Amino acid sequence: MASATGGHEDPPPPSPIFVPGARSVETRNASGGLTRQTTIPTNSEFATHGGSSSATCQFTPDTAGTTSNGHPYTAGQTVISTKWLFREVPSSFSPEPSPGDNTLHGTNNGPLDHALRYFAVYCDTRFHLIRASIAVTVNDPMLNPRPAATDLYNRLQLQQPVIYPNPVINIWGGLVTRYPVWLAIQPAAWQPQNSEPAHFLGWTLLLLTEPHTLEFDVHFTPNPDKPSTPFNGIVPCITDPTTATADTDAFPAMPTLPDQTEPGTNGPCTWTPPGPGQVTIQARITYTVTLWANGYTEPQPDYTWTSEPATYTTGELTAVNTNN
Repeated sequence: MASATGGHEDPPPPSPIFVPGARSVETRNASGGLTRQTTIPTNSEFATHGGSSSATCQFTPDTAGTTSNGHPYTAGQTVISTKWLFREVPSSFSPEPSPGDNTLHGTNNGPLDHALRYFAVYCDTRFHLIRASIAVTVNDPMLNPRPAATDLYNRLQLQQPVIYPNPVINIWGGLVTRYPVWLAIQPAAWQPQNSEPAHFLGWTLLLLTEPHTLEFDVHFTPNPDKPSTPFNGIVPCITDPTTATADTDAFPAMPTLPDQTEPGTNGPCTWTPPGPGQVTIQARITYTVTLWANGYTEPQPDYTWTSEPATYTTGELTAVNTNN
């Protein structure tokens, strides 16, 4: 049709193309690789970005091309799609801590609740960037790593404490009535330890553990032929780790003990048999636990680890002396 000025009207712009498709998320691991996820919780930022789960994205290309489902388009032709693609942008990941390092004491990226992950937003294919970056919080139901910590607890293997064998056992063949017993463990068991790592949607996860309390569960059964007072209770030992030191054989280090003391608990880490019988001793270490996720940390419930029970005969000095 000729225009009023005698020219021709420009042809109408090509009709928009609609491309159906599902949303997907590509998370990046510590080595930079990407893994695509297509199952997205309905209340995730990835499901609702753009206004709702049914929102569309669109782009108008400068050059001709082909949509993800093979439909050709021309330059200037609008493409509308429900196929959103979120691709994590490269970012720095904190190196995985070594067992026993000082990550528990501030050398980290801060509280896990402050962690953000960044994603570029594409429409239809990764060649059509519509937003350079969005920040997604750690609390997003898709990215939240906390549920994966349960598996870390299930696989946590710490060095088990072993009851320190008092020298009197080697000398007399058992424990001696009214002679104090030093309650301790091998020094190697009292140290920060880490779980094996787990990996979840771009997170590297560990449990960092640090011992803070040591106590002993003591059960004494008197010899019925030589009655004395039974004992069943907890003997406290270490409540402040900064006050305890080890020697080559024991943690805490064994002090010089008196020859005789009153039966029962005689102070931290010390217990005295009331009479002949049998006593079972079990060490119990309680650890502070921290969830480590890509350099961010969050406190977890304490974890308790026990030794195998150690059982000893107790008796009068002349009765247990196996050298005479």
